[in-house]
Amino acid sequence: MSLNSELRRTGFFRLWAAESTSLIGSQVTLFALPLVAVLTLDAGAWEMGLLAAAGSLAVLFFGLSAGVWADQYERRNVMRLANLVRAVTLLLVPVLYWLDSLSVWVLFAVAFVVGAMTLLFESALSSYVPRLVGRSSLTQANSWLQGTEAVGEVGGPGVAGLLVQVLGAPVTILVDSITYLVSTATLSTLPKAPPKEVAPEDRTGHFRAALRGVSLVWRNDILRPLALSAAHFNLFTAMFFAVYVLYVVKVLGFSPLLLGVCTALGGVGGLAASTLVGPISRRTGLGRMLIACYALPGAAGLLVPAAEGASTWVAVALVGGSSLFWSFCVVLLLVSGMTIRQALVDDAYLGRTTATFRFLTWGVEPIGAIAGGALAAGPLGMRATLVVASAGIALSTTWTALSGVRRFHRVPEHDESDRPDAEVSR
Repeated sequence: MSLNSELRRTGFFRLWAAESTSLIGSQVTLFALPLVAVLTLDAGAWEMGLLAAAGSLAVLFFGLSAGVWADQYERRNVMRLANLVRAVTLLLVPVLYWLDSLSVWVLFAVAFVVGAMTLLFESALSSYVPRLVGRSSLTQANSWLQGTEAVGEVGGPGVAGLLVQVLGAPVTILVDSITYLVSTATLSTLPKAPPKEVAPEDRTGHFRAALRGVSLVWRNDILRPLALSAAHFNLFTAMFFAVYVLYVVKVLGFSPLLLGVCTALGGVGGLAASTLVGPISRRTGLGRMLIACYALPGAAGLLVPAAEGASTWVAVALVGGSSLFWSFCVVLLLVSGMTIRQALVDDAYLGRTTATFRFLTWGVEPIGAIAGGALAAGPLGMRATLVVASAGIALSTTWTALSGVRRFHRVPEHDESDRPDAEVSR
């Protein structure tokens, strides 16, 4: 039986359809919510900065708690609840707009709640996928999910732009609300995944349960370097992209159209990676593929400052090539990292470990963004900041390259231990 046939038998493609539907809405909101602030509420630069930070603040406030909730309750219902809360929250934007009561503070609150619910949904999803498809199909399932995200990055901004042009930004948010309702209905057709029983010593209060996820990550010789590499990578990636758009538009002279083309090429690279992750991982092993994919985006990043002084079409080729190769590596990285975590962690603790990763890796992004802006505006300038950030990205592979991750070749077909914090050697 082929892998796709096996996935179809488990009902995975209904889960994939639910996630794809909500992803379409998320891409619309990512594009339209800032436009509501700018075009409808005339928000300034400081207010736009607060709006951008609101979703990240939700991760810092609720990051560890989301994992506990995902582990303690039935996973399908957790995902449905997260979708419904997002739908109702986003519905406030067009309703308050029609009532002439919309304010920028409402948008801050909407971004915060949607960010928190997205984290809760993803924590539950990461735990639900192994229960639905089994260990042998994890790589294939994760590649489908990441491939959909890549497609969304290609087509999402264009669809959102068309909707904003025709309907206006506030009404476009209504589309996102509807997609979450459709996703919830699709999830209702899937089997439940009740939480597993935990050991008596792990039946603790909420705070200790959250810290248990941190402990599981830190004590494991594979999970710890994965988390450190991911946090390192995201820190310097945030530094890079804090400067990227301004540099490409102001220094390289790209029009919004050229920038959009280069961004779309990144989605193409991600889609290609999602189709090739299986053959590549079977040839190299998941661990070695992951180690390479932490280093290579740094080389791709260097193509952007290398475009300065080149002709327009050479610059487009360099920036577009950077975007394509970067996204190709990042999708391979995301698939392999998620698959390794799902293979190593017991089902009862997977939500918490996923939330711990999100807390650590997303929590450093504001630091990287602020550092990138400060360096670019001060001693280094934009071009040198991009170079430093690219070098930092390449060095993020060190944590995994010097660990047991390099020996992790494939997902074991059966659990090697019933203990979630058992040491795994490859």
